[in-house]
Amino acid sequence: MYPPLKCGSLLHGQHPPIGEQKGLVLLDKAGQKIIFKTFQAGETMPTHHHDAGDVLVAVLAGRLTITQEATSVDVAAGDYVIFPAGAPHSLACLEAARILIYR
Repeated sequence: MYPPLKCGSLLHGQHPPIGEQKGLVLLDKAGQKIIFKTFQAGETMPTHHHDAGDVLVAVLAGRLTITQEATSVDVAAGDYVIFPAGAPHSLACLEAARILIYR
């Protein structure tokens, strides 16, 4: 028997929405994770890094400034950013945002 099917909405789909929690691990398999995070305007994530591998951030809603070392880029819904393993990075939320992180 398989585990039960999991579903929900990260935006405004037909399934019950995933609430306004700060972070939710959607999948954790063999050390790789897909994480859904929400941010309010003005929130920041301090500089940090991940040594295990590259990190993909996909913006589902909102606007953020993402910085890797001395380079900053503004991203909005539909954009993505990839950080190389070990690269220091941070973010600042310009308007309420929802992102997916694959690491």
